[in-house]
Amino acid sequence: MANAPVTSITLLKGLASGTDNARWAEFFRIYEQPMRSFLQSRFPSVDADDAIQETMVALTRRMPDYHYTPDRNGHFHNYLTGILKHKAEDALRREARESGKRDRLAELENPSTERNHEEPEDWKLAAMNAALEQLLSDESVNARAREVFRHVALMHEPPAEVAAAFGLARANVDQIKRRMVQRLSALVAAMTDEKY
Repeated sequence: MANAPVTSITLLKGLASGTDNARWAEFFRIYEQPMRSFLQSRFPSVDADDAIQETMVALTRRMPDYHYTPDRNGHFHNYLTGILKHKAEDALRREARESGKRDRLAELENPSTERNHEEPEDWKLAAMNAALEQLLSDESVNARAREVFRHVALMHEPPAEVAAAFGLARANVDQIKRRMVQRLSALVAAMTDEKY
């Protein structure tokens, strides 16, 4: 995050005490513009207000368990940027799904003799995105496992840092990632009748 504010440990401790803490307003005042700048430079088509709001909601849930240890887990602004990036990517995926639905509806309403068929690679990517969404919203999968997988596989955070952040052994993080990838592969295979 460009122009990231200097991390205030007392501010972070105040945020960890609960959502009713007055320090949240101070936090928003300090970090809003850097978050907007990041979104404008990396995700200009994403609605910044929505992405920032979703980031703040996610942050209120995570702060009670967050421990600021920059030597082990990296700087806070990197943690915040990771959440913001994930929310922006979620918004782009939602927009792509909605766009696809509109295109299918338009095609049903106006059938064409020269139908545009998706390329096989486009279909595989669509299946992968649908399977990923299904996996990450599957309530039968442990919520912590889903979050660990999200950080390691989707946000590309170092497994050792994710292990420290979630209070797990590195081997556990690797095992969670392996199992989640297997589940994801099975979902994709079921959608495409192919083995990956």
